[in-house]
Amino acid sequence: MKQAPAASSEPGAPPDVGSLLKSNVNAVFAQGSSPADLRFSAPVAGKYGGWDSCVQGDVVGVTGQPLGVQTYLVTIDRNQVGRRERVGSDHWCARQTYKPI
Repeated sequence: MKQAPAASSEPGAPPDVGSLLKSNVNAVFAQGSSPADLRFSAPVAGKYGGWDSCVQGDVVGVTGQPLGVQTYLVTIDRNQVGRRERVGSDHWCARQTYKPI
């Protein structure tokens, strides 16, 4: 009986985060939040697969009041945003270098 090959721990080529955000910004930011000045960090291999990238943008709340810069940790797998989590100033995203979209 043949044994199946072990799954590769290599996550593949890093995603083009900028293009992904341009084509589907609502995958990260809530619809109606009018994100502006979008920026992202270089993707790094995720601990549980896929790629992690930090994304920032100036957003407004549901009442139309500015909320300021919000930062999200985004997991991208197979060019799909699989998870997003809002993070604070104590997260490693705060120490990243960001590229504008």
